[in-house]
Parts: sequence; C-alpha cells; structure tokens
Amino acid sequence: MSKKLFKEPRWSYQSMRKELIRFDKLYKLRPIQNNKGGMLYSHMFALYYILRKIKPKFVVESGIYRGQSTWLIEKTLPKSKILSLDLYLNKRTYISKSKNVTYSDKDFKFQNFKSIPKNSLVFFDDHQNSIERIMQSNFFGIEHLVFEDNYSVNDSTEDMYSLKSIFSNSGFVYKFNWRSNLRLLLRFIPYILKKNIFKKYYAYIDSFGWSLRDVPPNKSDSKNLEKKLEYYYEFPPTFKPEFSTVNRPILNSKYRAVFPQAYSEAHSYNNITYLKLK
Repeated sequence: MSKKLFKEPRWSYQSMRKELIRFDKLYKLRPIQNNKGGMLYSHMFALYYILRKIKPKFVVESGIYRGQSTWLIEKTLPKSKILSLDLYLNKRTYISKSKNVTYSDKDFKFQNFKSIPKNSLVFFDDHQNSIERIMQSNFFGIEHLVFEDNYSVNDSTEDMYSLKSIFSNSGFVYKFNWRSNLRLLLRFIPYILKKNIFKKYYAYIDSFGWSLRDVPPNKSDSKNLEKKLEYYYEFPPTFKPEFSTVNRPILNSKYRAVFPQAYSEAHSYNNITYLKLK
C-alpha cells in the first residue's frame, strides 16, 4: 500500500521535538518503571502526542495490561473521560483512582456507546483483528483510532491481522507449535464441558487467544478500508530501531545522551498508527 492514498495530519517533526522535551519529564514519573511486555518510550510518546493534538473528550483504551497507558492518558488529558477495557483486569499494576476513569472486563464490541461525545478516540492495544476493530469503531461513531501494534507482513512476532497485512492483501495465519496447540486444547475443553452442562453458558471465542482468528488472503478488505479512511499515519519512532527500515526517526543518534531512556527502548517500536475515519 502506498500511504499517498491518504492524507496525513500536519504534524511536524519540529513540534514533535518540542513535545518530546515535556514528555520526557513525564515519562520519568511513570508508575511502572519496567513495563516489559507493555508500552515503552516510542509508543508512549506517540500516544501522548496524538492525544495532545486531537484532545478527545472521551478515550477508550482496549487492552490495558498493567495499566501504564491508563496513567498516560489521564496525565495527558486530566479532564477527559476514560473507559479502560481488558478481559483480564487482574493483571493491572497501576489502578487509577480518578473519577474520570471507568474499568470494564467486557470487550470493546459489547460496550454501550450511545451517548459518547463526537470527539472521541479509541486506542487499540488488544491484538485483535484490525479490520473488525475499524468496522466496530465506525458503527459506534468513533472516528479517531490508534493501533498500538501494526505488524509488518511476515514479521515473526505477528499475532494479529494488522493494518499492513490488510493493505498487502496477504491475510493472516496464526503459526502453531506444540505449546500453542496444548494451550488451545486446555482452554477449549472447559468451554465444551460448560456448554453441555449449563444451558445459558456463553462461549466467548476471543478467550481462546489468537489461534482461531485466521484471515484468508483477500483484496476486499483493503478496498473497503480505502473508502473509509481520511487519514493514515504511521507515527515515527523516537530513535531508529536497530535493523529497521521504518520512517525517519524524530531524533538522530547524536541526541542519545539527552534522551537516554528513549534510546535504550528504541527497539520496542512497532509502527504505531493513527487513523481518522470519514
């Protein structure tokens, strides 16, 4: 896909560098100093910058893990309402006490968004099918979307149908191994038993992980998405990750001593992407 198909927001590298100075001070205050497996510097800054530019009155975060993103959103937008969603809320380390933050263990697609403000934004860090999340957002009337993970095609760590996979028409196939097969079997057996015992038991397929979410190669997803997108913007990394061909970074290596945390976490970048729907 050529990103020239879509407009990009007028966010200059100069403005990013100015915001980076402010963000760097905030990042040092983060409640989870070692957020391995969660968001690190480049993606945290990208979300911070996007929120500062869009200024949504209502933010939904789908997938919160330990809670670092919740903290970032409420610090960036102290007056905005936040709905924090995760099927496994027991993994939280940071739990907000703000009256503006509401937690739910129900999936994004099951939420009631009847009365949300027009200027709302949803942040997806849940590793779900991207085209389905876009369709759901469009149905709910949410036009600002951020996808924390936008895996490159054939990325060895790819675990979802990403935006890049959509535009490459390549589909998505979950790569099984004996461990993942065993995990799936162990998850599946209790569902079968409960389904047979309890008449009103609801088997929720998302609980099985990514292994049942294959998407065959197709061209229709990219064509349909092209009609709905106004903006598509892969936010640049703070520093260029090693062995990467991503967009020009915000800073070059001569600033590594000024932003040492950003430089040490440069490897965590995964094409975090902002979309605006028509």
